[in-house]
Amino acid sequence: MKIAAAVLIFLTVVSYICQALNVKCVQGDDGTAAAQECSSPKFNNCYQPKFNLYTGLSSGSYGCGECLSSDLLGNRCESCKASSFKACNTPKETGYNFTCYDWEWNLGDQKFVKKETKTVCQTLKETPQVCNIPTSQANVLTKILNKGCGPCEDVEKTFGSCRECHPIACDSAISSATTHAVKITAFQVPVLLLAIVYSFGHKRF
Repeated sequence: MKIAAAVLIFLTVVSYICQALNVKCVQGDDGTAAAQECSSPKFNNCYQPKFNLYTGLSSGSYGCGECLSSDLLGNRCESCKASSFKACNTPKETGYNFTCYDWEWNLGDQKFVKKETKTVCQTLKETPQVCNIPTSQANVLTKILNKGCGPCEDVEKTFGSCRECHPIACDSAISSATTHAVKITAFQVPVLLLAIVYSFGHKRF
């Protein structure tokens, strides 16, 4: 009984101390400052700019409390449960940037064509590097997500209108397809010219 009572008293004291201490949060504009105790015990959360996968870190600051409603609606902020011992809103560790082609539907050719400028894809650590590109089955309703960064939308993969590949493999596949098209055209031109000449000569004589 004495041991149980001692444990209960100890837990009560610890709980009281934790409640008496203000929580700690990283505070400031860029997240580089050391975590500090918040100014009031009313704060239970910390907030920070939201890192949106592939588009990068939103603008904003770090501090105590909840996100502003406008920042939540704009997908620019996220909050976390605070602690008296360690800040929960430390900047997230980012991964390496990579690039993917963005695509647009060409009304004249009735197919997707890649844009000249690649998209810079920003990621967190351990995020796989992958691009999503349209296939020959794609149509005007096909969605290419995040300007080519990241995986395909599930429904597009199911329909076979989008495929995923590593950035280097994507570039190789796109380059190969373009080269193949150029070779076919180069082969067809003289054949078509001969056909036209033959047809003209046949009609004449």
